[in-house]
Amino acid sequence: MAARRVTIVEIAQRVGLSKTTVSDALHGGGRVSAATAARVVEAARELGYVSNRAARQLRGRRVGAFGIYIPPIARNFSFYMDFAFGAAHGSAEHDADLTLFAREADDVEPRQFQVDGVLAVDPLPGDPMLDRLVAAGIPMVTAGRPPAELADAVAAVIEAPHSGLARMVLDHLRDSGFQQPAFIGSDRRFYSSWADDVRQSYLDWCAANGVEAYAFDCPLDASTEELGAVVREAVGSPGIDALVCAPQGFAGRSLDILEAKGIHVGPKFGLASLSSERTTELRDPRMTAVDLAPWAFGREAVNLLDAVVAGRPFEHFNRFDQVQMRKAGETVGNFGER
Repeated sequence: MAARRVTIVEIAQRVGLSKTTVSDALHGGGRVSAATAARVVEAARELGYVSNRAARQLRGRRVGAFGIYIPPIARNFSFYMDFAFGAAHGSAEHDADLTLFAREADDVEPRQFQVDGVLAVDPLPGDPMLDRLVAAGIPMVTAGRPPAELADAVAAVIEAPHSGLARMVLDHLRDSGFQQPAFIGSDRRFYSSWADDVRQSYLDWCAANGVEAYAFDCPLDASTEELGAVVREAVGSPGIDALVCAPQGFAGRSLDILEAKGIHVGPKFGLASLSSERTTELRDPRMTAVDLAPWAFGREAVNLLDAVVAGRPFEHFNRFDQVQMRKAGETVGNFGER
C-alpha cells in the first residue's frame, strides 16, 4: 500500500499557523520571518512532508525542465559534454531537469517542446532547429552570440572573452621568441561567433605586429588525413615557427603530424590550443593551452536562463570570465578541473 502523503494543512495544525503561512515558509513566498520558517521546516521534516513539485509547477505554469541544444557537428567534443553536465548540475540547483534536444530539425515532427526555456550553445547561422525553437516562443539564452537573423529573438547571451584570450596566447608566443605563428580554425560548416572571433583576432594581431598572416580552415570533424594535410600546409608556409589551433583537440592531434615532419614542439617551435581538451592538451606542458572551464560555463549559463524564465532582473549580454591560460612549461597541477 502506498504511503499517505502529508499535507500542508497537517503541518499548519502542528505549528498553529495558517496553511498560507506554511506554504509561504516552505516555498519562499510572502513575508515569513526566519524563525517561523525554521519552525515550519522542522515540523515538515518530522511529519515526513514531501513537496508536491508537480503542483507547484502547475500553479506557476512551469514544466520544470530546461532544454539544451548543441549543433550535431560538435557533439563529439568533450567541451560540450562537460558544458552539458555543468548545465545539468545548474538545472538541478533550480529544481529542474535538463533535456538535450538530440534529433536534427528535419527529424522532428511538429510538436511542443516540453521545456520552460532553452540554452543554445554556439548557435550557427541557418540552423533550422533554432528557427523552430524561436517559432515555438520558448525563452532562449545562447552561449555565444546568436546569428544576426536571431538576435532579436534571444533573451540573453553569455560568452567567454575569446578575442582577448587569443590575443593573450599570441602575445605570449611572441614574448617567448616565436615570430611567425600560423593559425588553424574551423571551416564554414561550424562558423559560430567563437570561430569568427578567434580567427579575426589572429588576423588583427598579425596586422598590429607587422607579421604575415597564414590562416587555414579545417573541418571540425576532420579525419587524421584531412588535419594532417592542413597542418603540413600551415607549417610549410615561409618562416612559420609556431602553430595556433582553435578547435578543441587539433593541437594535441597535431603533435604526431609535426613530429613526422621533424618538427619538435618546444623552445624552437611553439604550439597553442585556444579551446583545450582537459585530459590531453591541458595536461601537456609542451603547449600553451586555454581552459574555457566548460562545466562552470554550463552551470553559469543555466543560472542566466533560470533568471530569464523566472522573470528576475538580468543583463542581456553577460561575460563568463572563469577562463585561464596555461603557458608552455608551467606546472599543470589541477588545471582544468572543477
